[in-house]
Amino acid sequence: MSSGAFPKVSVYIVNHNYGRYVEQAIKSVLGQSFQDFELLIIDNNSTDGSREIISRYAQHEKTLTIFQNNIGLNRTNNVAIDQSTGRYVMRLDADDYLHENALEMLAGTLDRRPDVGLVFPDYFLVDPDGKLLDVVQRHDFDEVTLLDQPAHGACTMIRRECLEALGGYDEAYHCQDGWDIWVRFIQRYGVANVDLPLFYYRQHPASLTRDEKDILSTRSQILRKVARSVSESLDCVAVIPIRGPEIDPRSVALRPLAGKPVLEWTIDAALDAQRISRVLVTSPD
Repeated sequence: MSSGAFPKVSVYIVNHNYGRYVEQAIKSVLGQSFQDFELLIIDNNSTDGSREIISRYAQHEKTLTIFQNNIGLNRTNNVAIDQSTGRYVMRLDADDYLHENALEMLAGTLDRRPDVGLVFPDYFLVDPDGKLLDVVQRHDFDEVTLLDQPAHGACTMIRRECLEALGGYDEAYHCQDGWDIWVRFIQRYGVANVDLPLFYYRQHPASLTRDEKDILSTRSQILRKVARSVSESLDCVAVIPIRGPEIDPRSVALRPLAGKPVLEWTIDAALDAQRISRVLVTSPD
């Protein structure tokens, strides 16, 4: 990587055994229409030939290659922040790849919007071979007040000063880095969506997001931690909407499960939750 003036954008790719995909991710960054960037390629002790692929880019003027033990995603995110120099920072997962105008559109939004500290696009959903499956469109974050749908953990561009003010990524978690940053970020800074699909999110059996139980458990830990930091006496109402079989023939709310209706299990779980003081059950029938 050249030693000139600092670039505007730092992109970093985190790889662990994605040798099948990592070169496409690298090339998608190097081929951007916006060229004021540096690229950090971080390999977490891959054993599938990824190192040889990444090493081919070690002498490229825009890249810095880092080979390290597999220290986990959040710790690696912090390594990238420490080693990068750009004003804006963005991660690209090694199995995904960018649209050629992604950096131009995202960095341009942060340039024009000083009220925004984090910007993210819509995206294409593709299969392991890159075949288009769907286009995922986010809602207009300038028009909503309930920010309950976080940005994607990767391909989200963030002002470095905001990341540093938040203390970087919480290394207590091994996944859901985007969720953790999001719930802390929206308390202090503005966010925005670019209404264009600007990266290709690959869906395949090894995707981290497949482990739904782990994801939900980690999100629960994150939310509990944030709630404690906001207020020890947070008072919540749980709303449980149900539709009976007359309205929805597939409804399972009143079906028996281990001796009592499914709905009763849900109500009992809500009553046992530490921060829920009241439970409201609603039904049109």
